[in-house]
Amino acid sequence: LVLPWKSILRFKTEGGKPNSIYLVPDLLEEILLLLPLKSILRFKTVSKQWKSFLESKLFLERRMRLQKSRRKILAVYNCECGRPPRLLPESIHKGDEEIISLHCSAEAEEGCLMACDGLVCFAEPNCINVLNPSTRQRRRFPSDLWHMSTPFGAEPPRSWAMGFGRDKVTGSYKVVTIHFWVFKFCLLDVETGEWRKLSGPPKANRISDVRTKSACVNGSIYWISISLDRELLALDLHEEKFHVVSVPDKWITSETQVVNLEDRLAMAKTKQVGPEWILDILTMDADEERWSKTYSISLTNRVVDPDRFRRWFTPVAVSKRGNLVFYDNENRLFKYYPVTDEIRCLSLRTQVISLYLENLVPLPLNGSPDPFSSYDWTRYNCPFISTSAVCKNKLLQLGITCFIFLFLMLVFYLVWFLSR
Repeated sequence: LVLPWKSILRFKTEGGKPNSIYLVPDLLEEILLLLPLKSILRFKTVSKQWKSFLESKLFLERRMRLQKSRRKILAVYNCECGRPPRLLPESIHKGDEEIISLHCSAEAEEGCLMACDGLVCFAEPNCINVLNPSTRQRRRFPSDLWHMSTPFGAEPPRSWAMGFGRDKVTGSYKVVTIHFWVFKFCLLDVETGEWRKLSGPPKANRISDVRTKSACVNGSIYWISISLDRELLALDLHEEKFHVVSVPDKWITSETQVVNLEDRLAMAKTKQVGPEWILDILTMDADEERWSKTYSISLTNRVVDPDRFRRWFTPVAVSKRGNLVFYDNENRLFKYYPVTDEIRCLSLRTQVISLYLENLVPLPLNGSPDPFSSYDWTRYNCPFISTSAVCKNKLLQLGITCFIFLFLMLVFYLVWFLSR
C-alpha cells in the first residue's frame, strides 16, 4: 500500500502548529486486520473506544473472511490432567495442513463436540458449554440433557442429539437439543441465555435416532435421521422451524455423514462395487435444494481394509487446488489429489472436530463463566503442554508486541520528520 503521507495521516493543529497526529481510521483498520490474535486482544485493553471498534460486527466479519483464506484444522486431544479446555500453545503440521489442537477431557468428547465459526460447543452432565478457544472465554448454561425422565423411568443413555450454529439474520449462536424418547425439542439462545421449546418436525413421533454429528450451513442445522423414514432433518435457526430436505434414494444409511464443506451442505457415503470401495460426496445448492456429485473416490486397500464391515469417512476441507482433506471413523486423516487420483495418509491418529477460524466475537455474560479461567496452567502436570512450551509461546508473543511498538514509533518519527 503506497499512499501520500497527507492521505494517510492527519494533523490536529493549535495556533497554526501541529500538536498531535492520528492515523486515518481506514488505514488503522487495515493494520489491525493483519495483526496476530494475541496482539489484537492486547489492543482491546487500550481504551473503551478501541475495544468497541475491535468487537464491532463489521471488523469481526472482515477478519473472519480473512481467516477463511488461512485454513487450519481443529482437532481434539483428550487428557485427564484436570486442565480446562483450551488450545495447545503450538500447532502441528501434517503434510501441508496445519492442525490446531484443543486440549480437553474425555468427558467433553463424550458430550458431542461441535464447532461453528471457531466456537466450540459440548455437553456435560448438568450443563451446555460454549467455548471460544481464541479468546479463552467459556460460558456454561444449565441443562437436563443427560437426566431427562420419561413415563417409563430415566431416559436411556445418549438417547439425545445436539446441534450448534449461527443465526444468519441476527448473528447470534444457538444450541438445539433433541430427545428421542419424549419427543422434546429445545433451543438455547447463547446471546440471552434463555431456553425455549420448539415445535417438532413433521412425523416427530417416528424419529427414533438422530445422528449426533450435525452440520450448520447458511443459518440452518442439519441432522441425519435413522428412523422409520430415513431422512435429512433441517432446522432454520432464525424462523426456528423444522423441515425435511429431500435427498436421492438410498443415500441415507447408518454410515452417511453430513458436513459443512466450503459453506455448502455435503453428504458423504461409502459403497462397495465388487471388491472395490467408493467414497461418494454430494453437495447441495441451498437455493434450490438440488444435489450434485462432486467427488467419487476409489479407496485403496491402504485406506479401507476389505475385511472391515463398518467404515465411514467425513470431508473436512477443499484446498484452492481442489484437493480434498477427509478423515475416517478410526481418526485417520487423508488427502485426496484429483489430478493424480492419489490418496495420501497425513496422520494415523488425529481426531478432527472441524475447520478452525480465529473468532474474536465476545461471549455474552449470560450463563456461568468458566470456573477455571483464572487458573495457572503451569501448576498442572500435562504431557501435552510443558513449561518450556508455554515459556516459548510467551517469548514469541513478547517479540510480536515489541515489533508492533517499534513499527508505531517509526510511523510517528516519519510524521515528525516530514512535518518539520
